[in-house]
Amino acid sequence: MTKNTIGALFFLAFSVFYFINVFSIKKMPGTQFEVMTASTFPYYMGIAGIIISALILIFSFIEKDKEYLTMTYLKTLDFKTTIYFVAAMLFYGFTIRSLGFIIATIIFLAIGFVLLKEKNIKRIFIISVCVSVGFYLLLNNVLGVYIEPGMVAEYFAGDQSWWMV
Repeated sequence: MTKNTIGALFFLAFSVFYFINVFSIKKMPGTQFEVMTASTFPYYMGIAGIIISALILIFSFIEKDKEYLTMTYLKTLDFKTTIYFVAAMLFYGFTIRSLGFIIATIIFLAIGFVLLKEKNIKRIFIISVCVSVGFYLLLNNVLGVYIEPGMVAEYFAGDQSWWMV
């Protein structure tokens, strides 16, 4: 089997698993007639993943590329950076509640930039802060999705603060 076929099969299996689990997302009471619910975006992401992986699988059989999965190819891949990214994602998942969305996302993005060997600290900081705050404002103010500020923000700002209004 070729690299594209193997990759498409893994991506298809992941997308199907993801899509099936979308239906276990609990809906809030009274949101059955809402346009956007907690499962809307994951639903369409699952469908898109299934369609894209099916297309890649079909094209890999049609083109019959000659790039087979070999040990020499596997040795050229950078698994160390991948493992570091998985560790960073685990750190992000465990700290988002305590640090809050903005601070945890800034740290996660900064770690990601460092792993990708970005040298400019100013650029790392500016992009991380702008993306984190931008997504927070987009989700909170435009889409109406409430994101908890985190225990650290509540500790310093108290129960009522300007971003919780």
